[in-house]
Amino acid sequence: MDFHPDADRRELIAEAFSRPLDALLPLTRLHRTDCEEPWDALSELGVFGIAADVEAGGVGLGPAEEALLAMELGRRLAGPQVLATMMALHCADETTQRLIVSGGARVAPAILSGGTASVIDGRHADWVLLRQDGAAALLQAGGSVVPAVVDDDHWTAPLTGIPIASADLAWATDDALLRIRLIEAAALCGVAACAGEMAVAYAGIREQFGHPIGGFQAVKHQCANMAMAAMAARDAMTFAAMAVEQQRADATFQVEAALLLAIEAALANSRRNVQVHGGIGFSEEADPHLVVKRAHLLIAACGGADTAADRVARAEAPMLRAAGR
Repeated sequence: MDFHPDADRRELIAEAFSRPLDALLPLTRLHRTDCEEPWDALSELGVFGIAADVEAGGVGLGPAEEALLAMELGRRLAGPQVLATMMALHCADETTQRLIVSGGARVAPAILSGGTASVIDGRHADWVLLRQDGAAALLQAGGSVVPAVVDDDHWTAPLTGIPIASADLAWATDDALLRIRLIEAAALCGVAACAGEMAVAYAGIREQFGHPIGGFQAVKHQCANMAMAAMAARDAMTFAAMAVEQQRADATFQVEAALLLAIEAALANSRRNVQVHGGIGFSEEADPHLVVKRAHLLIAACGGADTAADRVARAEAPMLRAAGR
C-alpha cells in the first residue's frame, strides 16, 4: 500500500506543470482589473484533461496527479473557473468532457442558496457547477434552469419559478463528489502553502532595527506554524488522494478530513501572512489580501467549514466501526 505519491510522480507534475505555471500564472496578474487566466495556454498544457481518458483527448493520469496539479494551481491562486472546470470533468457526459479537455468549455462555480444561484467569475462561462451543501450539479448556461451568464466578474440571478426542493437537477454521484472535494482540498493546500512562502520571503527582506524581521522570535514562530499547517494539510491531502486511487474503504473519510484540514490551514495561514507583513499586509498594493480573498472564496464555493466538519463527523472511519465505537 502506498501512502503518498512517490518522488517520480511528484517530479512529473513539477516538470510538466509546475514550472510552466510559474510563467503562466504570476501573482502580479491579480493586481490588474482586466485579469483573465490564459485559458488556451492552460488547455494546451493539459490542465483540464489531466484526469480524462486518453480516448477523450486527456492525459489519463490518476487522482494523485490531479490533486498535485490542483495544489500547484492553488499555490498560484488560479481563478475559480480553472478549478471549477477541472471539477466539472467528473460529472460531465462524454461530449462535454471532450469540450472541457480541448478548452472549448468553461465552467464557472455557483453557490445555490435560498432559490438563488450566485455565480462567481461568470465571464465567458458555458456551464455552471452548482454547489449546495457540498453537493454538485453541472448545468449549461442559458438552459431552462440557469439563465445565460453575463460578461461580468460576479453575477447573481434567481432560479425563477423553480423551487429548489423539487428542482430537476442531476446531482453528481458520490464518486464524482469525492474527486471534486479532493480537488478543493488540494487547491486550499496550495493557498496555505502560498501564504507561508509569501510570509517567509517577506520576513527575509523586511528589516527592523537593522536586522531582517525573520530573525525575531515572534516572526519565526509565525512562519514555523504556517509551515507546519501547510505541511500537515498537504500530507493529509496526498494520503487521501492515494486512498481514492486505491479505492480503499476509508477513502471518503480521508478526503473529507483532508478538506477540513485544508480549510483550516488556508484560513490560518492567510491571516498569519497578513500579520507577518504588518501594516502593508492590509494594503491593496501588496499581495497578502489576494490570498485571504482567494481562501474565503474557495471555502464558500465548497460549502463552508461547518458543512465540511459535519461531513467528517458523518464519514465514520472504518477502523472506528471495526472497534465498535
